[in-house]
This record gives sequence, C-alpha cells and structure tokens, in this order.
Amino acid sequence: MSSIDINKEQWKAFHCSHQGASHKKIGKVCQDAAFSSDGNRYALAIVCDGHGSTNYFRSDKGAKLAQKAVQNTLREFMGYFLSLEAIELEQQFLQQPDKFMRQLVTNIVYNWRKAVKKDFCRHPFRKEELAQVDAKHRTRYETESETYFVKAYGTTLIAVIIFPNHFWFGLHIGDGKCVACYEDGSWGQPIPWDEACFLNVTTSLCDEKAIEEFRYCLHTDRFPVALFVGSDGVDDSFLSNDDLYVFYQELYQTFQEKGREQARKEIDCYLPILSEKGSGDDISISGIIKNIKS
Repeated sequence: MSSIDINKEQWKAFHCSHQGASHKKIGKVCQDAAFSSDGNRYALAIVCDGHGSTNYFRSDKGAKLAQKAVQNTLREFMGYFLSLEAIELEQQFLQQPDKFMRQLVTNIVYNWRKAVKKDFCRHPFRKEELAQVDAKHRTRYETESETYFVKAYGTTLIAVIIFPNHFWFGLHIGDGKCVACYEDGSWGQPIPWDEACFLNVTTSLCDEKAIEEFRYCLHTDRFPVALFVGSDGVDDSFLSNDDLYVFYQELYQTFQEKGREQARKEIDCYLPILSEKGSGDDISISGIIKNIKS
C-alpha cells in the first residue's frame, strides 16, 4: 500500500477536557485525561476517565498515567508500520488482528501498572487518603498493599488511530463511547459495547483481568470522516444514542465550517455548560476529523 501524508489529507485531531459541574461544587479535581495528535502520517485520539468513587482516591493520577501509557505504547507500535520494511508486518497484523491486539493491550496494561507502581512507591498512601475510603476497601489497602494499591488508580480508557490508506482501529476498556461518522452520513459505535458496564459499574484498567476486558475494532476500509471518543460524562448527558449522535453531528459541522482552532474554542466554552445541564460529571472528548481547516 502507498503511504499518504496525513496533513495533505487534512486529517486533524483535537481534545478537550473539563472538570464536571458537580465536582466543582464539592472541590473534587478533574479525574479525566485526554490527548490527541495528527503528525507522523497517522492521527491518534485518547480519553481516560478515572473512577469517581472515593475508594479510587488516586484515579485522577491513574487517568493521566493511562493516557501517557497508551500514548507511548501506540507510538512505539505505529513506529513499526512507518518503516520501509513494514509491508510484511502490516500483512501479518491484518491477518492475525487478535494476536497483535492482545499483545498491544498487554503492553498498555503492563506500562500503566509499571507507572502506577512507581508513583505508589514514591508516594505511599497517606492516612488522610485512606480516611475517606470505606472500611472494606481500607482494610484491603492496608493488608494487601503490595498488590491492591493499583485499585486506587482505577480508570477507563478509549483510544483510536487512523492510518490513512492502511487501517484504522480502536481500543476500549470501561464505559464512555466511541462514535464514528461515515461518508454516507451514517453514525455508529464501531467498538463493541461491554455489557458489564451499567449505571456506575464499569470495567477498568485496575481489574485483575483487564487484558481480557478490552474490546477493539480494526478496519481497512470504510474510513470514517469523523471519529470521536468521549468519557461517560458526555453520553450520560443525553437520553439516547440518537441524541448523542446529533451532538457529535453538530460538533462535526462546527469543525467543518469554522476550522479546528475556532471549533476548539467553542467546544471549550460549551462543555462546562453541557456538564451543568447534563451529567454533572467531568467531560472529555478527543477526536479525529477529515478535511477541516487548521
């Protein structure tokens, strides 16, 4: 396959993250982390959402460490496909996606846990932190500190990559949603939904079987014209998927009509309002959009 200059194709990435309205009222920090990039021939979008419960009292750090872990792991992974010798590797990837995706997910989980352990070793849990935790979790944090500490950093993760003229894929553990808009104007959620996520229950990077809980999608055709990932603070602000799609449709049109910088300013202003009127939760959106002005 021939390579494409992603900038000539005008694929642009963006991300925005805001503290939730309910969090502001009680002085709780934003527990989301988001990242995007569109250089080096591919575009990347990431959203991580730390758990809101006081039992996961370092989830804001967990989300930031997850964003870094997936960012670095995916950069290394994509580096293999940017070399001149990548044709055979790409063929293997597309022929055995489950094998490659499992290894990719394994690396992400390993790198996140390594970063979490480093933070915990540098900053052991303080009495003030454990004081806010319920008795059940506090006991485990105190008696199983060598293994259970990772729970304090619990977070979800969604990441998508578009590699024009080659492939696009998404990885997801936990709640939040990935939404795609296609050339024909249709909308959908390309990453399979996890039925284990409902109400305030979610799978997480801190789970013992996190690797098995990841879902993914991989495609070599039907490239979307827009691909969004959002924390559950976004989708919980709408009554239905159709309402969520209308929101993203308006967002897509804003980027098309006004360009990336102006659209980002407008969404930065709007997300706090959406949280106030909707979920009250932290809200983060990251996305990749085709054919928009800088």
